[in-house]
Amino acid sequence: MRKSIKYFLIILVVLCLTIEEGECRRKIVRGRKRINRHYMKPLPVPAFVIVILVAIGQLILGAIMYLIMKVAMLDKPFEPRYSHAPISSAEDRPLHIVTNK
Repeated sequence: MRKSIKYFLIILVVLCLTIEEGECRRKIVRGRKRINRHYMKPLPVPAFVIVILVAIGQLILGAIMYLIMKVAMLDKPFEPRYSHAPISSAEDRPLHIVTNK
């Protein structure tokens, strides 16, 4: 339970760092037009750090997927699931003699 809360908080902090915040919204009235302006705060983390975090996350997910597939499929011994009839030679086959009656 505590581990899941810990991981949830870490993910929440990373998401909060990567989402832009709207500081305020102001309506400007010019004649009959109304203009809405949004003033956004810059991100606390530069864009290249977000790219690096995403890349590291993809590498970690790829490694986890590889380990799951290795355990589930690659480490199991190969067991053929088909059967084949043995090839018989001409000597083993019975001769069919056709007689004219």
